[in-house]
Amino acid sequence: MIREKLSTQKSKIETQNTLAYTINKAVLVDSNRCQRGTTQEFIEFLAKKYDMACTGKQENTSFHETLSFHASDNITPEKALEIAKELYSDTIGLNREHSFAVHNDTDELHIHFIWAPKDFNNEMYYQRNDYRIIEKKLAELEIKHNLYQVENRKALMPDLETQPKKSKKEEALEQRGIETIKSQFKKDVSSALDKSRTTTNFFGYLHDNGYDIIPNGKTGYSITKNGNTFKSSSVGGSYASLKKRLEEQHDFAELLEHYRKKEKEEVDAHISTNAKVDYLTKNKYQTTLAKHFSPILENDKVEYYYKKSSNKKAFDYYKEPSKVSFNDLSSKTLRAGLQRLTEDMQKPGPLYCSGSDNARKRIWLEFQMMNLEAEGFTMNGYKPTADDLKELEKRKADFAEQKKEWKKKAKPQEEPKEDVVEENPEPEKPKTKVKWF
Repeated sequence: MIREKLSTQKSKIETQNTLAYTINKAVLVDSNRCQRGTTQEFIEFLAKKYDMACTGKQENTSFHETLSFHASDNITPEKALEIAKELYSDTIGLNREHSFAVHNDTDELHIHFIWAPKDFNNEMYYQRNDYRIIEKKLAELEIKHNLYQVENRKALMPDLETQPKKSKKEEALEQRGIETIKSQFKKDVSSALDKSRTTTNFFGYLHDNGYDIIPNGKTGYSITKNGNTFKSSSVGGSYASLKKRLEEQHDFAELLEHYRKKEKEEVDAHISTNAKVDYLTKNKYQTTLAKHFSPILENDKVEYYYKKSSNKKAFDYYKEPSKVSFNDLSSKTLRAGLQRLTEDMQKPGPLYCSGSDNARKRIWLEFQMMNLEAEGFTMNGYKPTADDLKELEKRKADFAEQKKEWKKKAKPQEEPKEDVVEENPEPEKPKTKVKWF
């Protein structure tokens, strides 16, 4: 059995909506209150009782969670309800407003449990890390009632590493058989952890699978592969996670530096156009090009360097013929190069990519990610494969998730300052009207 917390309701109407969802779809309902009137009248009656139990400075009206049985469990709704009542009676306690709703609309029979934080003795429920108590009780009940026994419970395995929770977007894509790039990173990190005894082994396995390291301090780092980069903490490889499971054979900061992403000696990657170009047009928008790169004018070209590393060149931009030659294949560099060329073109037209197969593929992917085709540009020189199209869909999914994170981290607007009233304000001078001829 799996217990999962779903939501917290902070008002009567939120509780009523949650009750309506669980009860209307249920095959069996149970509560500390006797059902009266129609189903809707009963739902409104229950919501009122939950709201009355919310007193004082209490913010939460009710909690909502589920108890799911394994698909192999041969169990009736009545028996499932009996087990759920035994579980919660011995853990959270049923001497409070509560309701159970048994659902069989999925492969796994499950029960929705909605309960009030404050019991009938006016005591608030507070049990830190209550999953430990509940998971141990679940294990006892699985043995007692001959149910499928879940083995990877954290309460029973303190060293079990909890993986970062998948986003709804990731889950939706995986249901369609599409694995995001982030999911692949997580799998490879997990595999490297399972195979390793030390942190040195861990980084060695990642390196053998084509990953490079981007250090960020003594213990912070990101991992990168094929132009895609994720923070270690977002894919299950944070320093804290490694320290719990692995020994440290070498100094961690030295390991990060050893496996740091190495500079490529030479990159064969170019984009060009035969269309008319206004050389070095200034763009009014804050693009990746303007934000992260600095230009240095030469006789026949402009050299673009990373602003944070003045000695690291990203690409060269030539006037005649109009061409960008890249020094690396990171997404940021490719995007900036495409912006430089397309901003200068008098109107949308054809672009041409050349270089190694991998370089042309990465240029094509970035072109698609920038949605330049919708603006009237075309990319010639590379024919995408079926795998390329799948990778593009993964990258778009990852980018959509990243945009959500950016929105969450966006700083809220400052509150308007209150007007300051002076004690002896000067009389307002009459405004002079201006006539235009």
